[in-house]
Amino acid sequence: MLLAGLLPLSRVAAQPAAGEANVPATRMWWFPDLADWTRAEDTVAGAIVFTSPRIDPPFRWSEAVLSWNAPTNLALVIEALPDGAPRAYTLGKWCADTNAAPRSSVAGQRDGWGKVDTDTLVTSRPAGALRVRVRARSIDAREIGATTVRIGISLLAAADFIAPPPANRAAWGKSLEVPVRSQADYPEGVQSWCSPTSLTMLHEWWRAHGLPGIAEADVRDTARGVDDPAWPGTGNWPFNTAFAGQQPGLSACVARLAGIADLEAWIAAGRPVAASVSYAQLKGGPWPLPGDGHLVVVGGFTETGDVRINDPGVRRERVSRVVPRATFDRAWSHSHRTVYLLWPTRAGATPGGDGRW
Repeated sequence: MLLAGLLPLSRVAAQPAAGEANVPATRMWWFPDLADWTRAEDTVAGAIVFTSPRIDPPFRWSEAVLSWNAPTNLALVIEALPDGAPRAYTLGKWCADTNAAPRSSVAGQRDGWGKVDTDTLVTSRPAGALRVRVRARSIDAREIGATTVRIGISLLAAADFIAPPPANRAAWGKSLEVPVRSQADYPEGVQSWCSPTSLTMLHEWWRAHGLPGIAEADVRDTARGVDDPAWPGTGNWPFNTAFAGQQPGLSACVARLAGIADLEAWIAAGRPVAASVSYAQLKGGPWPLPGDGHLVVVGGFTETGDVRINDPGVRRERVSRVVPRATFDRAWSHSHRTVYLLWPTRAGATPGGDGRW
């Protein structure tokens, strides 16, 4: 039985050429507030509209993923405005309270310039600069301030490749002992709750390590809190990090990393990470299978650099295990090395990544 959360087939990257060592370049921008964004009022919609400064990446890009953190009293619409595109692309409509405002990805956004694949803007030709626009509406009449919303922008290069960073051996032999959860414990989620189950493990880690304001995590509540009714699964990446980022004292974003050494930097800093992988390849298969996207939690490394994971797609007694380093990297590469990064807001994001994140 396949106990994986389904991901769109387009999430599977092209198989790299034999012996290929380099990986696509990536870049992450994180805005801990919107103080430097322009602000305008949409009196018709009763919303405040924030527009980012122009983001000019050091490469031409082919995919963009946006992340957001906001308090539970805000309804957001998040849009990408690439230079030269014929329109703004909506990357999500978000509200914690779905009785007050819709929460959904937006289907049907496709033209000659690009398309929105659930939560990812995919271009038909290499793109350059862009801006991000956030439409924020209060559902309880509280004032909307520039410090209440945090935004992440993750870009994947169209043609620029870089060498993966060298191994960070400071993480070898380190295990964070992330709490164990299994989607197999939930009949209604056994096929599709890998993402909220992984997120629940991260919540429980942070609740026990310096963020006691986070309520005790429950997989069912998390699954409801990240649900995207326009997509048949619970693996919508930014919806998961948006749910995490509304927890007290916690920030979260979706990012693409350059290699296992980036994971090692987070583990060395005491911060577990959720990673999106091909489940078939994680189990040793040579190729990804259609719809086999899966989320696991990386919680440490062996003394020789193999990867310690919590895999929510198996029975509880088998969740914690070790995956050979090369096997993990091959499985992870097919989401373009996508991760959920969570960290205490007061501490800031982990330094490193040579400016990439």
